[in-house]
Amino acid sequence: MTDTPFYDVIIIGAGASGLMCALQCARRGKKVMLLEKEKQCGRKILVSGNGRCNLTNAFVSATDYRGTPELAQAVLQKFPFKTCLDFFHKLGVLTVQEENGRIFPRTGKSTAVAEALRLACQEAGALLRVDSQAVKLEKKKDFKITLANGEVLHAKYCVLACGSKAYPQAGGSESGYQLARQLKHHITPLYQTLCAVNVKEKAVARLQGVRAQVKITLWPGTPQAVSNEGEVLFTAYGLSGPAVLNLSGFMGPQLSKGPVPLAMDFFPDIEDKELFIRQRVKTFAKRNAKEFFAGLLHENIANLLIDFAGVRKNVPVSQWTDNTLKTVAKNLGAWPFTVTALRPWTEAMAAAGGVNCAEINYNTLESLCCPGLYILGELLNVDGRSGGFNLHFAWGCGYTAALAMPEE
Repeated sequence: MTDTPFYDVIIIGAGASGLMCALQCARRGKKVMLLEKEKQCGRKILVSGNGRCNLTNAFVSATDYRGTPELAQAVLQKFPFKTCLDFFHKLGVLTVQEENGRIFPRTGKSTAVAEALRLACQEAGALLRVDSQAVKLEKKKDFKITLANGEVLHAKYCVLACGSKAYPQAGGSESGYQLARQLKHHITPLYQTLCAVNVKEKAVARLQGVRAQVKITLWPGTPQAVSNEGEVLFTAYGLSGPAVLNLSGFMGPQLSKGPVPLAMDFFPDIEDKELFIRQRVKTFAKRNAKEFFAGLLHENIANLLIDFAGVRKNVPVSQWTDNTLKTVAKNLGAWPFTVTALRPWTEAMAAAGGVNCAEINYNTLESLCCPGLYILGELLNVDGRSGGFNLHFAWGCGYTAALAMPEE
């Protein structure tokens, strides 16, 4: 025993996975200290879902995750959707299901989730210290945690739930990776994900603020092609929106080697675009190009497409050449863009990469490098698509680790 404070469990990071783990450990009778380097716990919970907190998804499965989906699958088996929903209902959080299975608190505010967790931790007896950053982590007989102010704490078990370096304005940093390295863990390369992109085509700025439902394909026409359907938001610098965010994690490793080609399909439900255009030309033969696209595309998209395809603006579409028809059809189905970079970490909602999951026990989330150490959530090389999947994984990690810790 030591004369410095001793706990059964010290959890570093009071985000989604840390709060869940603290609550479950405290409910099982453990003496728990939860350390948070920021002045407030759960800051990423508060900003998630545009401040509404998309806390899970009714259709969550391992296929929604990248990096190490096998680990995600192990967590989902222990903490499936129904268990997650029941957990929050028992905390007093009423929920509502919206499109694509997304689950939000009925209040429409993320504070409903963050505050319910904080209060439950407090009521269960878990201690929370904010403005307390762990800077050094050692393991001998027990864990020795040194804080930035020089204070030293000891614990039988230690949990790293520090989150990733994404979105630093809500507390994202590299501190968790640094602590993991101190106990011999390795970090796979880190890239922004759930992140907008810059494109080479400057004319896209003409569409700033315009939204459209599309199918986006990276590396079109190649064996490594990957696609996603959803909303795209055109910006002054490039592309955003769920259809892009969900593909951003694939781009990071490749952008270091050069630009990534992207194709945008405005009508993924229409298989033969050329036949569709030819039939529409017959129907609206007297219209000019701008009029032809009325009711088909947003006016600004149509204007840019007309310029991009080199279409003569003031002649009836009945005078379009065969080559023009083919060009218009091709651009409606595969409008090309060139991604030059991901937006900075300050705009990324999550990180791809992290602690190498080969060093983690999938069933318990205990470190294989350091017994008694548990590593959770976004620190791990697991990242989910948008729609509540990353938060579900974080809750599931906290739940899994807490239940895996031996009884005292």
